[in-house]
Amino acid sequence: MIGVLHTSLPGYETQTPSQAISAAKAFGLDALMFDNVLDVFPGLEPATLKHLADEAKAKELQLAASIGFLNPSNPIRCGALLKAGNGDMARGVLAAVEAARLFGSKTMFFMIGKIEDRDNGPISWSAQLEGVATMLSSLRPQLLDSGVQLLLKTHEEMSTQEGMRVIEAVGGDVLGISLDPVNLLCRLEDPVAAGQRTAGHISQVHLDDAFVTFDGDKVRRYLAPLGHGDLDWPKLLELTGDAMIWVEFHRGQFAMPVFDAAWIAAQPDLVLDEYRAALGAAFRHHQLGTQPVDQFDPCARLEPALAWLRMKGLLVDDRAA
Repeated sequence: MIGVLHTSLPGYETQTPSQAISAAKAFGLDALMFDNVLDVFPGLEPATLKHLADEAKAKELQLAASIGFLNPSNPIRCGALLKAGNGDMARGVLAAVEAARLFGSKTMFFMIGKIEDRDNGPISWSAQLEGVATMLSSLRPQLLDSGVQLLLKTHEEMSTQEGMRVIEAVGGDVLGISLDPVNLLCRLEDPVAAGQRTAGHISQVHLDDAFVTFDGDKVRRYLAPLGHGDLDWPKLLELTGDAMIWVEFHRGQFAMPVFDAAWIAAQPDLVLDEYRAALGAAFRHHQLGTQPVDQFDPCARLEPALAWLRMKGLLVDDRAA
């Protein structure tokens, strides 16, 4: 199945949830994900959630949602979760999971932080990861009973090795991977190698494309239309098997200080061959003078993405049927 995040639909800023459902269906997609459910539906009223689930079901569309950020060590990022739990983040997680259940969704992804949280927070990154694992471990019984699996998204700040350690601590029965390959470029990981590291735990994959090039003495990620970046999507989709595919268009053009000794020392999972390959790709694009497309209109990448999916036989265009 192939779905889209509502923030990747053209005009999403002014769309109601019902309009987003209709738009996703009009593009010939199978599912729609609200990002995140606590912002779109701050009250999490069961009647509203059930009504939308029924509306989507009538259009043969599946609904899902994320819960944004989950990090007990960084409550500033988790205001929506705290509000949902009346000041208790763990209760907020369970409230969000109940919303996913009402949507009819079996999964719900979250992020631990933003790229700057890795190095600049008052609490070490390793301690932040341990805090997430501790909280989720305490919720294992409720999560198992809910039938909803939480998914740790590979965001710009986290390596796949770190994500796997969190899963091992919590248990793969309640926590899986939401693989977002374009973000792995920010950790100088090879997306295919990262997919191999996380294979067996991937429940969904985020579809977008990107390339890296030099920006001074840093390597910067630029987003690209699907099929025009560096990601080997055919191999990635082989690795992810029947995992749910979500079209999601990213925004950040992050730059990594790849020659800074202190920065490299703070990446304990960096694999030399993958680091070398990333620098090689950046040098190649720098030599070619590869120019990025408009980075400020991410939704313009939707039609090229859908065309690529149809060309690969992954999406059937039955809109005229």
